[in-house]
Amino acid sequence: MKVKQTIFALTAALILLNGCHDSFLSEKVYSNITPINFYKTESDAQAALTSVYNTLRHSSSFQRQMLLAAEYPGEATWPNNSGEAWRTEMDQFTWTPSSTGFYQIWSQLYVTINRANTVLANIEGVQFKTPGAKEKIIGETRFLRGLAYLYLIRFFENVPLKTEENMTEIESTNEGTSDAVWALIFDDFTFAKQNLNAKNTGANVGRATAGAAQTMLTKAYLSYAGKPWNKTEYWSKAAQEAKAAIDNTAYGYDLENEYEKVFLLSNEHGPEYIFSVEYESFIGQGWDWPTFTGIRSGDQIKLDGWSSLTVETEFFNSMSVDDKRRSKTFVLEYTGINNPTITYTYPGNIAIPHFNKYIDRNDVGNGTADYALNHYVTRFSDLLLMHSEAENEANGPSQNAVYGINRVRARAGLPALEPSEYTKETLREAIFQERLWELCQEGHVWFDMKRMNLMTKRIKKFQVQEKHYVFPIPQNELDANPNLVQNSQYK
Repeated sequence: MKVKQTIFALTAALILLNGCHDSFLSEKVYSNITPINFYKTESDAQAALTSVYNTLRHSSSFQRQMLLAAEYPGEATWPNNSGEAWRTEMDQFTWTPSSTGFYQIWSQLYVTINRANTVLANIEGVQFKTPGAKEKIIGETRFLRGLAYLYLIRFFENVPLKTEENMTEIESTNEGTSDAVWALIFDDFTFAKQNLNAKNTGANVGRATAGAAQTMLTKAYLSYAGKPWNKTEYWSKAAQEAKAAIDNTAYGYDLENEYEKVFLLSNEHGPEYIFSVEYESFIGQGWDWPTFTGIRSGDQIKLDGWSSLTVETEFFNSMSVDDKRRSKTFVLEYTGINNPTITYTYPGNIAIPHFNKYIDRNDVGNGTADYALNHYVTRFSDLLLMHSEAENEANGPSQNAVYGINRVRARAGLPALEPSEYTKETLREAIFQERLWELCQEGHVWFDMKRMNLMTKRIKKFQVQEKHYVFPIPQNELDANPNLVQNSQYK
């Protein structure tokens, strides 16, 4: 009986299908927004580009997880036994393919890439009225795609290549893709460098510029030259790009006279700014990094802190008391917000050292996740130090190699380095140390240790193995996509 019913149902279905016309199967779109009916005007394309920028502010991206992944394994920070287990795993090098942060980072970076690919796949159908607008939108979109891929490949190394041409592939492979991913990164940043404004003004401040693209191209070359790709011919390419960006007066880059000014809300697009993730209070576009790093029950900021990313005592002690960055990098002394008669100090009545870098007490939103101070993806001192590193790796210690690092040290009130006193290896470590002091808490240190092959040498508190120079492919992704292969170190 059940068999007869099944046959009848199948027969009826076949009759119905054979009787259908193509028009019956075509979905009529009345009010839904789709790529087919959306990409018509210049304002449509701008809105689509804005949606790509918005992905950077996600908690799995630059707002939280990517910064933690780049900071916790380093020497400067630790999670103070707070929050999700993944933070301690990152800090103590006990992570696994199932550690939660890896899937969050991977999936969110591909959200950025997929949105960028959607813009690039549909932009030819847009009617542009403003001369050059199309090229600028494509340039910004490709900058953002290149940025996402740069973080993906440095974190995970073997990642699927998705472009506007193959974005519909659901189960892409990550085998043998590395060279093609790097080529796309270089092409995206190069296109952006050639088609974006040298500097933006007015409402466009915060968008990617030619200088941002050239700086990130420098970082890409630097990464490709270092571990594990070791394409040493790219050291000189990185040095050339860095010097060209440093010397380009149209970009207007320079160091602030005082380190503290770099991290003031009132000066977040000053001369040191190159590219940031942008935040704004009171409109639902802020973030919680000051809360995350602020002192718990410390009366330090208006809405209290969580002490979830704190300073390693050894790192605090490593910075000279004569270093002018010290008082902005670390919490040394402040009066209470609610109890101004109480003075807090470290060492003193603050139990452990904390960061002060992203704390501006004039930055007051309407909640613990509504702070407006932007996050620097890169800034001018990063560019100067990349130039020194690339010059040293390409040509060894020289006046050219110490040019950038000595500018950074001069602002910090530290003596200049003399190249005759260094070998390539010892200058490499000096540059790493300077980057750690200058750029701590900004999401660089894990990449620096990886590129310079210094992780196993520098980290002594925990058992660091060769596999820790790369993150595992997230287990969730392996389970969902049979064409993905786990990185060999984690098999």
